Amino acid sequence: MDVKYKIVAEQMEKEILEGTYAFNTKLPTEEALMKKFDVSRNTIRKAIDSLVEHGYIYQVQGSGVFLREFSRPGCISIKNMVGLTKEFEKDEMSSKLLALELMVADEELAGQMKCKVNTNIYFLKRVRYRNGVPFVIEESFYNKDLIPLLDKEIAGGSIYRYITDDLKLKVGFADKIISCEKLNDEDAELLGLESGDPALIVENTVFLNTGVVFDISREKYNYTTAKLLMLTTS
Repeated sequence: MDVKYKIVAEQMEKEILEGTYAFNTKLPTEEALMKKFDVSRNTIRKAIDSLVEHGYIYQVQGSGVFLREFSRPGCISIKNMVGLTKEFEKDEMSSKLLALELMVADEELAGQMKCKVNTNIYFLKRVRYRNGVPFVIEESFYNKDLIPLLDKEIAGGSIYRYITDDLKLKVGFADKIISCEKLNDEDAELLGLESGDPALIVENTVFLNTGVVFDISREKYNYTTAKLLMLTTS
């Protein structure tokens, strides 16, 4: 179970993204937050530090904590690892499954996924649509020892919601490599673009909170619709 400050931070983050607090306004005092969440002052301060680190709020010495103004509509947060369905909760997200197969990890894949050779791995390829427009091609590998079942129904929806809500697993952290490349004929057709058009590439190695790799993926985003957002602090 997550420690208390993480639970408080997640709830406050949810409220921030839902518009509970107006931008550039002062958040409730530590005392008010302690009463609201029924936790200690130390827990509130750790939750606030976490939200500061993620760029949602800032502290002014002697004045309090304020919600930072940031532009988010239509952006993919580089830091968050919640999946596109949750990232774009107000939009219609749908998927077209192109491939779903069970394979065994060769030496190269096992090295990437930090697992044993011949470990059973799910390979998934799909196109995700945002409001009916092709948004990204996803090619993903999931360790079956950790994700025991992936079927067409699950692959057609939010896989990360299935992992966190149904399997009760906690996503911990990820390594991301971001680059660009030109689309080939097949991928260009899938994204509704022209062959040779640019694509935003995001390569992910995603870990559970136990430090174990459960997913590696390569995402090719439609350059006309994809925007990345990184909230930073000093």
